[in-house]
Amino acid sequence: MRITATGLVFDSTTVDGPLRVCSFSSLLQLENGTLLVSFRRGSSKDSDDGNVVICESTDRGSSWSVISEGFETAFEALPGEVRSTELAELDDGRLLAVQGWVDRSGGSGGLRNAETDAILTMHLLQDFSTDGGRTWGDRRVLKRNAVLSGPVLRLPGRGWLATSEFSHAGTPDRERFHGAYAHLSTDGVDFGTAVDVVDEDPDIFYYDQRQRVCPRTGRPVAMFWTYDNRAEADIAMHMAWGDAESLSWDTPRSMGMAGQIAMPIPLADGRLLAFYVHRHEPGSLRLVGSDDEGRSWDTENELVVYASSGPGEQGISDETSYDEFWEAMGTWSFGHPTAAVLADGSLLLVYYAGADETCLSIHWARVEV
Repeated sequence: MRITATGLVFDSTTVDGPLRVCSFSSLLQLENGTLLVSFRRGSSKDSDDGNVVICESTDRGSSWSVISEGFETAFEALPGEVRSTELAELDDGRLLAVQGWVDRSGGSGGLRNAETDAILTMHLLQDFSTDGGRTWGDRRVLKRNAVLSGPVLRLPGRGWLATSEFSHAGTPDRERFHGAYAHLSTDGVDFGTAVDVVDEDPDIFYYDQRQRVCPRTGRPVAMFWTYDNRAEADIAMHMAWGDAESLSWDTPRSMGMAGQIAMPIPLADGRLLAFYVHRHEPGSLRLVGSDDEGRSWDTENELVVYASSGPGEQGISDETSYDEFWEAMGTWSFGHPTAAVLADGSLLLVYYAGADETCLSIHWARVEV
């Protein structure tokens, strides 16, 4: 694997004014080859002025232009922010945007209340576009009290699959746990009841699921940033293969690698790649491959796509408490890896990064695999 070209989708260093913090990137390749990148833009990662920008490329990612400056942020008469968006192309030519909306009635600040272990109210909303993503409307609710957690998948013969997660606070009768869910729609408009991707488990939390569909088998594969609630520490990333017909997933297994968010990239030749965040020293974004469906990984030949020039940005460990970890997330200077396989078999990788948390841009890299 080697990097053949790099560039910027959106360069925040050229922006006048406070909206210089871009993060939470996602990527969609349309049937005609057009590439769309959506990302959150705001004055900080946890500001109440966050909204999602969409950029377009028609030359395999070499150049980009802004086609949408943002979505409606108010919802049901409440002020909010659109924190993240995942796009999908529907059969009738419309684009679907599944949005992670946050209630910002209380203004800017972190998403979690350390005293109660509760997070701000979040919903999954839908908007639709008939002009390639330039304008949006026909808003509706996909799921209340849910956090958007990864791409909208096209499942062959089934429809579209949106994914979400939610941290359930502990009660006198129930321990705290973190759920990972999938929502199926036959038309990309009406989504059904949430299905568990992982079993409810108070011991292990499966964060930030990212799923893709294997082009050879049609099976979805999920990867998770994984946390041991008893040890109060991150553990190795986990993954699980699923079945599109039964809409069920295997019990997640360890990938044997330290990391956080990981985007699976199943290839037509049978290889499985993972584009993942390595937030320990040295902080980096890495691409690693497997020839046996993820049972083992060729870490000796993994590709460092981005290397942070700053100090390591640790996950949860013996040295970092759960509360400190939540506070630290707002200062992280790189992350949210995503990818698309281009027509020539090369990869386009997209992520956010910057010198520090006050100015973050959206980057791309083309990789020959």
